[in-house]
Amino acid sequence: MGNSENTPMLFFIFFFFIFTSTSLSTAQKDRDTEPFVGVNIGTDVSNLVSPTDLVSFLQVQKITHVRLYDADPDILNALSKTKIRVIVSVPNNQLLAIGSSNASAASWIGRNVLAYYPETLITAVAVGDEVLTTIPSSAPLLMPAIESLYSALVAANLHNEIKVSTPHAASIILDPFPPSQSFFNQSLSSIMVPMLQFLSRTGSPLMMNMYPYYVYMENKGVVPLDNALFKPPTPSKEMVDPNTLLHYTNVLDAMIDAAYYSMKNLNVTDVVVLVTESGWPSKGDSKEPYATINNADTYNSNLIKHVFDQSGTPLHPEITSSVYIYELFNEDLRSPPVSEANWGLFHGNSTPVYLLHVSGSGTFLANDTTNQTYCIAMDTVDSKTIQAALDWACGPGRANCSEIQPGETCYQPNNVRSHASYAFDSYFQKEGRAAGSCDFKGAATITTTDPSHGNCIFPGSMKKNRLKNGRKVVFTGLPLSTSPKAHVGIEIATCNPPWVLLTQRIQKREEEHPSKHTPNCLNFKMTLLLRLNLLPTRYFATNPSKTTGLLLSNPMSWSCKKCTFINSQSQKPTCRICLSPPSPPSSSPSSSSAPKWSCKACTFSNPYRNSNCEMCNTRAPVSSLSCLDDLKDTSLDGELDSSVGSVFLPLRRCKGKTKNPDTENGDCVEVGKFRGVKASNEDVNVKILDDDGCFESGKKGGVETSSKAEAVMVNESPATGSELKILSYNVWFREDLEMYKRMKALGELIQLHSPDVICFQEVTPNIFDIFQQSSWWKEYHCSISKEMACSRPYFCMQLSKLPVKSFSRTAFSNSIMGRELCVVEVEVQGHKPLVVATSHLESPCPAPPKWDQMYSKERVEQANTAVDILKKNPNVIFGGDMNWDDKLDGQFPLLDGWVDAWVARRPGENGWTYDTKTNQMLSGNRTLQKRLDRFVCNLRDFRINRIDMIGLEAIPGLSYFKEKKVKKEVKKLELPVLPSDHYGLLLTIFHR
Repeated sequence: MGNSENTPMLFFIFFFFIFTSTSLSTAQKDRDTEPFVGVNIGTDVSNLVSPTDLVSFLQVQKITHVRLYDADPDILNALSKTKIRVIVSVPNNQLLAIGSSNASAASWIGRNVLAYYPETLITAVAVGDEVLTTIPSSAPLLMPAIESLYSALVAANLHNEIKVSTPHAASIILDPFPPSQSFFNQSLSSIMVPMLQFLSRTGSPLMMNMYPYYVYMENKGVVPLDNALFKPPTPSKEMVDPNTLLHYTNVLDAMIDAAYYSMKNLNVTDVVVLVTESGWPSKGDSKEPYATINNADTYNSNLIKHVFDQSGTPLHPEITSSVYIYELFNEDLRSPPVSEANWGLFHGNSTPVYLLHVSGSGTFLANDTTNQTYCIAMDTVDSKTIQAALDWACGPGRANCSEIQPGETCYQPNNVRSHASYAFDSYFQKEGRAAGSCDFKGAATITTTDPSHGNCIFPGSMKKNRLKNGRKVVFTGLPLSTSPKAHVGIEIATCNPPWVLLTQRIQKREEEHPSKHTPNCLNFKMTLLLRLNLLPTRYFATNPSKTTGLLLSNPMSWSCKKCTFINSQSQKPTCRICLSPPSPPSSSPSSSSAPKWSCKACTFSNPYRNSNCEMCNTRAPVSSLSCLDDLKDTSLDGELDSSVGSVFLPLRRCKGKTKNPDTENGDCVEVGKFRGVKASNEDVNVKILDDDGCFESGKKGGVETSSKAEAVMVNESPATGSELKILSYNVWFREDLEMYKRMKALGELIQLHSPDVICFQEVTPNIFDIFQQSSWWKEYHCSISKEMACSRPYFCMQLSKLPVKSFSRTAFSNSIMGRELCVVEVEVQGHKPLVVATSHLESPCPAPPKWDQMYSKERVEQANTAVDILKKNPNVIFGGDMNWDDKLDGQFPLLDGWVDAWVARRPGENGWTYDTKTNQMLSGNRTLQKRLDRFVCNLRDFRINRIDMIGLEAIPGLSYFKEKKVKKEVKKLELPVLPSDHYGLLLTIFHR
């Protein structure tokens, strides 16, 4: 009976043990899949600690992942029964034996893996190191070695626990900038294709060694140092992929995405990138001036925080690549250059080379001593400079400045230097003591001495559990309160707290505890602020009856309608934060209901015309804004150059002032005037076609600039029933710059000119949707289905009012941008065949590392291919964004009988369809004037009547703001908005 009575308890213990074990196993597995930062351990060190001391050191530093360049038995034994995971490596000099013999591979696994596993947690085998680039003669052995080692792991039933891969140099990826155009070196395809298929099949990572340091060194003056060091770049230095419009704030993310795009080009999309090496040297010779302790500290500290932030990359925000830092120790036995011996975080005796700033990244790397550092104002800096820095810290810097307000604990001593020290340290601690966060343009310095004094405890102080002024705060009217019947009166100080963070926290609390449970929303919000200890208090009344309603019953305060800040009536009649006047009770809600975007940093609602938040100056995301700075603009960095298609920043540095070869003929029209027509009532020369198609000189008076007179009309003859119009327009895939209004204006041009066939370039899915909902859409047949439109980031599209015989598309085999030839065959009255084709030929995209990605060869080949495809037709019109540069690409390839419509009908006129001088929307860009868009024709049954430019006029009443650097001063320009950055071309033909 006794055993029967204990049976339920035994079952319970048994199932509890099973459940607990399963839960722990699942939790452990989840931890194993979390992104991590590991270290490479090289052993070319003269005074390297013993393996036992090495492992103890790793444990003290909380390092959980290491990579060895071999399979050192002493280190593997020392790692036994620790939780440190290790990658072992097959040295390059052993590839021949392992790649030539399955038995050798099995023996290697037996000696170097099975002998230690599972006591030593071996997670992967790295087969060689950068074999394809360092010893290409051994490349054919790489896949046989990988397959043989994997087979040995399968035989030991360890293939699911231990992965097999090989680290590659980043140089196997060609044209890495912009990432969407990247691809693996095609000479390696015979190896990369089966290798990626193997990695996909076995769930193994693509191991890549990626060094932003070398990218920067090879492109000094081109790639900003801040981008390489993970420092937040200025808007002008953000890297933008022109094909995807993804923004890159650091070089490493761009390199990782380049690897993903390269794999995608080989139809592999399920392999994760593992960065097996990345780092920054702390010392170099005279040729390596950027190999410094400060840069090494900054890079590795920011790298660690970047990984632990788990923000992924712009292409894959859901995937954060783990990274192994190169390296743990300085390998002082390495041969020159000097930097080769100075990549380590520590010296061989385990003393740190520099102190990492990785606060907020858990306990990883215990050499972070920043918990004992503070940021204070420098004694040698003048008060005016310190005051300016203090204003920034308490304003845009969002430091907590509540404690330096009158009556608060850190108000005394009441001087700017003391107040600034508290504000500087508040910002420094808030930023996790990150490198560069204690600078304030030279007004601040780091100290290890605690600046706290009396009751004033600085934010970074180790002193704990102080009772703030001995006050105890109790709240009323809140269901959150643990003492719901307690009451307190509150008067909010009109100081400048870190208010830009308040709204986010308020919103979260309101979602959890809706404000409908409180007397009113403002009461609830302000009580929350006090509860969160984010606003100071002046006094606490003891009579609850005098404080009912809190601030709302206080006639001495008012809430700003714009930014919600609580202002005192004793102040000037404007909001202290945003300077807005109080809104009258009967004010119209129209302004508040206007479309706005919400700042992700402070949640402030900004007008769509603002490219930066009015409150905290945070740049707006592309997805939520329609007025960002022009992606082609480099005005914030006067040394940068803007070329056609090079929206991927940073761009090449200018070599000094040079004349633009395209403007030397002086045939430029000033901003605000029409192309070829002066903005006056004086007589001007125009060219008119006679009946034989020849040009005559003539006079035409009173030509005025108006929205209907967009260009000189070469032929004034009225349209006839036999006349056909073909429009080509690059609509510009900039979705963030007034896309809806630009497309509406473009639609009005279509309705005005009523083209029979339309050729669009750079149409995005969203632009397609806008067109599809337009009133003019129903008149046309479209070459793109809704499904096809949703499958591409942007594309060419053709529309036809005429009966369509067929639509077709032919991809260019040499295009890395997915460019193709689009053709529509239409039925014309009289049964005369007519083919209209369009394309967006390969774009010039100069970018690091070589700056030679002008793609002229590809573009010329594509033009020849297109003409060759089209030449069989008796009547052909080929128009589009050819990206053509006569100086770079030569003359456009035309067969006998083919003509360039602009040259034939507008001889002597430049024909610039991309013109930063006349297109005022592009003001601030470097002068760039090119005839990118063209019509070339071969017509047997038709004759060219005229060719005109359209879309030269700004959209009435519409503008956007853009920053421009003028004489070292950043100015905000208000610029007009045009339908596109290109002008459109309208070709008119008629039957012979």
